[in-house]
Amino acid sequence: MNTVDALKTKYSKLTSEELIDKIIDLHAKLAQLQHLFFSSKKERWAPDPDGQRSLFDEPEQTVEDASYGKDDINSETTIVEKHTRKRGKRKPLSSLLPRRREEIDLPEEEKICKVHNTPLERIGFDTSEKLEIVPAKLTVLERAVAKYKCPCCANEDKIDIVQAQAPRDLIPKSFATPSLLAYITVSKYEDALPLYRQEKIFLRVGIELGRATMSRWIIRASQECQPLLNLMKEDLLDNDVVHVDETEVQVLKEKDRKPEQKSYMWCMAKSGVQPIVFFNYYDNRSKKAASDLLDNYKGTIVCDGYKVYDSMQRMLRFVLAGCFAHCRRKFWMAEKSTKKLVKAKNKPLASTALGYIRELYKIERSIKDESPEKKLLARQTHSRPILDKFKEWLDEKSQTVVPKSLTGKAISYALNQWDKLIIFSANGNVPIDNNYMESHIRPFVIGRNNWLFSAGAAGAHSSAGLYSLVETAKANQLSPYSYLNLIFKELPNARTQEDFERLLPYNASKHFEIERYKPPG
Repeated sequence: MNTVDALKTKYSKLTSEELIDKIIDLHAKLAQLQHLFFSSKKERWAPDPDGQRSLFDEPEQTVEDASYGKDDINSETTIVEKHTRKRGKRKPLSSLLPRRREEIDLPEEEKICKVHNTPLERIGFDTSEKLEIVPAKLTVLERAVAKYKCPCCANEDKIDIVQAQAPRDLIPKSFATPSLLAYITVSKYEDALPLYRQEKIFLRVGIELGRATMSRWIIRASQECQPLLNLMKEDLLDNDVVHVDETEVQVLKEKDRKPEQKSYMWCMAKSGVQPIVFFNYYDNRSKKAASDLLDNYKGTIVCDGYKVYDSMQRMLRFVLAGCFAHCRRKFWMAEKSTKKLVKAKNKPLASTALGYIRELYKIERSIKDESPEKKLLARQTHSRPILDKFKEWLDEKSQTVVPKSLTGKAISYALNQWDKLIIFSANGNVPIDNNYMESHIRPFVIGRNNWLFSAGAAGAHSSAGLYSLVETAKANQLSPYSYLNLIFKELPNARTQEDFERLLPYNASKHFEIERYKPPG
């Protein structure tokens, strides 16, 4: 039986209404794929102007017509006033950059007036700024350690030699300095530059530094940073609210596992004062890995709807808070993928849901700098009524929307996660979404797209540790290069817990001078 005959047999028993629903569902999935491949990935959405309904409707939305009632929130008007487009003005170059003045003068023979034959007087300069760049310069540090002996002991059988104490190296018997290690680490984990590309860059300036050597250095550096990472994890889990998420990573050589099997980078974060971002590598996404990370944690975890957290919640007794960004994304995809399939007079249901969520985020933006107490008051006063209306709307539409449609799935997700989604309205310390965590996972995802995989588990663990240090340094407004250069220099001399605590990203600037982080843009 060929494919066409198989499809005819499969759908021959369906009613006409069921066939229509199936066709609509397939059209919606096609539109979703087209949007994913060819449209912008930015999740922007704006409500239709007040009084003007969309020309298109979601064909899947209801069994009966869905009315765009007076209770719908998204009725804002967007007015674009007539304006004259102006050319952008170039920003001046930073005053912090070193400057070199180049004066361009007339030749001596042209400094004579051609009319009066008298010397010309200089009245000033027309000044402009140009930007020069000097490629990275490598310098060989020749370390000479002085040795001394007593001249009077020359005839003695034993001569005592006194030698100066050389600085301890993070990686003994190598030519890696703290600055070189910091440069390689930042290039890979901040600039997403794989080691094989760095190898070519070094070769251009006459340095043969192979990727295998750099890989060994990175693993060793991460191992030496383990005391800092242990303290960071303790401080992170001592917080009342923790963000958690996980993302895939491929490891080629791991015991009892195939190269194509999925491994995961588990990520935790603490926002607010002294923020922390912590990565940990596991070869699985199971309850075992999550339990190892969150053992004995009793606070609130902000996460997506991954079911492992639900089963752990009953066992470990923490509170789960949902993510409205995930909820919104499902409605946004439904609205983008299905609203243009069939012309109709009604407004898409997903747009109505996006309107409710839009109002919640407007409140959050207005209170983002307030204290937890004021946030809680604003949420109870303003957000809670919107949540109640949204829940009533979800309950109503869940009875009429086709469950397997994109909008139906979005409604089901919202209802299943509802108890977690509204946690933020009862706690001023809990954010409305998990975007803080996702913003710090993004550099890892960008880097993964470049270096593609880790050769072994040791490399994956070292990447987790160094990403933790780089992202936590950035979260505390420290230059990743300046911070890593500092700790790679100081760690060989650290002995006590106090020494290590001074080197933590959120403590280092209190004890050392470190360049501040300048985020792009």
